[in-house]
This record gives sequence, structure tokens and C-alpha cells, in this order.
Amino acid sequence: MKIKLDINSVAVKQLESAIWMYAYDYDEVAVHTVAGAAFEIYTRRLKLSTYKEDIKKYIKPEKTKDFTSLINKPYNFFKHGEHKHKELDYIEYDEEAVEMIIYLAAEANLLGDEKYKLSCAIIYRNFFAMKHPELFDIKSYDEYFLKPAAKLGLDPEAIKNKETLKVWLGSIGNTFLNGTNSPFRNVAPK
Repeated sequence: MKIKLDINSVAVKQLESAIWMYAYDYDEVAVHTVAGAAFEIYTRRLKLSTYKEDIKKYIKPEKTKDFTSLINKPYNFFKHGEHKHKELDYIEYDEEAVEMIIYLAAEANLLGDEKYKLSCAIIYRNFFAMKHPELFDIKSYDEYFLKPAAKLGLDPEAIKNKETLKVWLGSIGNTFLNGTNSPFRNVAPK
């Protein structure tokens, strides 16, 4: 069976899969590879985010270099088996790197066409921010994450774990923010 997929649909499927696989602790190589592919399409092909410039809007200036270097090494290793054009035989896996790649892809998804904005992208973005408040400038963090969480009666500490992420993902009624579902698969794992 052949299915015609446009580039936006591919990016959406990759990002959605990466978020769900991350939440349910699927194989770390698969999660990182799929997340990296979504990130690449959103930032390089679709140009929805120039992440190095965009992160400067939200991330503390002294954290931006750490933020980007944490992404690059595993990203290059999983894609090419190397870093800075040097072959590597192994890498120490750091879950925070994949968390950041998924976060950046989710942010890019939410900047794109309304038709392709994922419900799980907004859930993941909020989960990531609440888990990593040290990365955000205090004004952005308070405005976009703490105040809305407080209005919903959510404890910021309780939000920082994957169990809460799974509950949130399990509550999604639709794949996309516009209220429609993916034509390719069901949202919730069976």
C-alpha cells in the first residue's frame, strides 16, 4: 500500500512519535533518532524555527551555549556515528539532550501552520519547561508556565515526572490543536 506524505505530515508523525516514545521509555536510540529527524525537518527544511536565535528569547543568556552543545554531540553521533567530523565508537547517553531536541521541535511545530499544530507538542512544551526552570528567564517562566499551572491548580513539582506526562498525553482527545485527529494512527497507545 502506498501513502502520499507531505513534508509537514512527516514532521508531525516524527514529533508525535518521539513525544510518545519518550514518555513511555521506548528505546533511547529510536527516540533520539526520530526526535532529531523531526527537529531537522522543522528547523532546516520548513524553517519554522531558527532555534539558535529563538532560544535567546526564552533561555537565560549564560545557558544558551550549554543548551546547544548538549544537543549537538548526541545528534551527530546518532545520525553519523561521529562528532565534529571525528568518528566515535560510543557516547554517554544523556536523556536531557533528547528532551531538549523534542522541546525545540515542539516549539517549531507550534509556530507552524494551524492545520499541523499538535496537542502533544503543547503538553510536552509545558512538561519540559516545568522540569527545567533553570533554563528559562524568570519573567518568561512565570508568565508562560507558572501562572497557567497555578490557575489550573497544578503543583510545579508534580509536573516534572513522566507519570504526569503520560496522564496528560492520555487525556488528549484530538491529535491536533484544531480538533482533528491524525489520518495515520490513533493518538493513545493501546
